[in-house]
Amino acid sequence: MVHGDGDVLDLLTRWFEQSGFEVLPAVSAFRAQSQLTGTRGIEVVIAPWDDSRPVGGDVYRWVLGHKPELRTRFVFIADEVPAEFDAVVGGRCLAVPLSALDELSRVAHAVVARVRTPPRGLPAFSDKPTLLVADDDPMLLEAMAGALEAAGYTVFHAEGGRAAIGSLQARDFDAIILDWHMHDASGAEVYEWVLENKPQLAARCVFLSGTDEDDSGPIAPGRPMFRKGQDSQALADTLKRITDLR
Repeated sequence: MVHGDGDVLDLLTRWFEQSGFEVLPAVSAFRAQSQLTGTRGIEVVIAPWDDSRPVGGDVYRWVLGHKPELRTRFVFIADEVPAEFDAVVGGRCLAVPLSALDELSRVAHAVVARVRTPPRGLPAFSDKPTLLVADDDPMLLEAMAGALEAAGYTVFHAEGGRAAIGSLQARDFDAIILDWHMHDASGAEVYEWVLENKPQLAARCVFLSGTDEDDSGPIAPGRPMFRKGQDSQALADTLKRITDLR
């Protein structure tokens, strides 16, 4: 809980404690950054962001550079949303007026529920490296998932690019395999979403193609591209190299 006005911070702290939250109050952006880098797991951040109290914007910009995994866990207090809000937040978070405390609490509970709910098909915790595989051919997707699970990965498969983006919105993965040519959203489009929304995952992406042509250079320079059904050992070596860095 971040707020520069001590009286309002006390009010919000009591309100959220009565709503079932364990609250860590912070009266400044510096104090909030200190708590966000601590050992306590933070599931939701409440902070003001309007023309008179932009501290929430300061903390959010810091998170983008230092703790990007928290970027979807903010709920902002704002009577009037500032002009730069959408450009910085990019639709990942909501702003609620201070006068709507019930709504503020409801949105905060929704954020916590999302954080605590793993994507369908994945356990909440796993000692194995997590791997997202996206392809719009369900039979090939099932075959790849089975082979990768046998190789020691916890695999979540997404049938198409849009499903892959939905999975990436929900959580991070140790490695990501994307079919370059998918009908609803291509591997290139998913990669561009990663660059914009979760750039820390860009180095974990590899691509598959059904042709020998590799046109990934302008969009994903330096990222590996493998021909489907071939170079299986090279793909396995690349995945191991990526997941060993997790």
